[in-house]
Amino acid sequence: MKAQLLERLGQIGQNEQPGAAPLGAVPVGEAAGRAAAPRPGWPGLVAVAAATLAYGAYPFAAADRVLGLACFGVALASLLLAARASGRAALHAPLLAALTLAPAAAGLVPPWPISLVAPLVVYALLARAVPALRSSAPRPRRGAFGPLVLGWVAAIVLVSGLALALWVRLMRPDLSQIQALMPPVSLPLLLLGGLGFALFNALLEEAVFRLVFLESLDAVTTSGWTAVLVQAAAFGLLHLNGFPSGAVGVALAAIYAVMLGLLRRRAGGLLAPYVAHVAADLTIFTLLLTWTR
Repeated sequence: MKAQLLERLGQIGQNEQPGAAPLGAVPVGEAAGRAAAPRPGWPGLVAVAAATLAYGAYPFAAADRVLGLACFGVALASLLLAARASGRAALHAPLLAALTLAPAAAGLVPPWPISLVAPLVVYALLARAVPALRSSAPRPRRGAFGPLVLGWVAAIVLVSGLALALWVRLMRPDLSQIQALMPPVSLPLLLLGGLGFALFNALLEEAVFRLVFLESLDAVTTSGWTAVLVQAAAFGLLHLNGFPSGAVGVALAAIYAVMLGLLRRRAGGLLAPYVAHVAADLTIFTLLLTWTR
């Protein structure tokens, strides 16, 4: 399987035309650009969607090696299927998923954030080194941030903050495990750490879901809603043990990811969803601080 994959990647790289516009350079949300790009068809859509959902299942894979092997197998099969499709942009989501799930398949579960950051770094290096990946790699863009987009950001921040506060108030969750992760330091240092976490975590998750996965999904479907919903489902699964947690937490995180995906479309870049995400993470930190102090 590895030999076939490497052979296919080499063939794609040899077939590249100098000066051709990279597929990943098409801004997300521009229907004309997406329609003009070559489509891998159903195999590509199945491959990218399966890999995206396998990535989202990382909490299950990390907790059970059999599930880890299964999820890694799905990601690897998706990568091979995407490599045989015509669209090079379809390769990115399966590649990132396979790199992330490989340690879980081997029974290794690195602590957060290494478990998600290290595969993303390896993916970025491969995307830069392999011509077939480099030409189709998703390009981060700032996007618009005018009054209209700012209004959407404010609305999402308000809705998400209210939902988080209601979850804590109504569900009365056991936050002792999360409380144990908060270091016994002075309040100023704790506030500084909370800010750093919000800035870093939002950057990591936006790079994965609203950049790599959303653009890979956009490359294999003409339906913008399909791409938004698939990345949202994966985002929800990834937060099974997060804040909020459990089935309700998965549903709330998925709805939130739909809002961020639509905001990415509206803004045409990552800055707006990143700002909204940072605000949500700061809200979570504030609720944790209030709850545990």
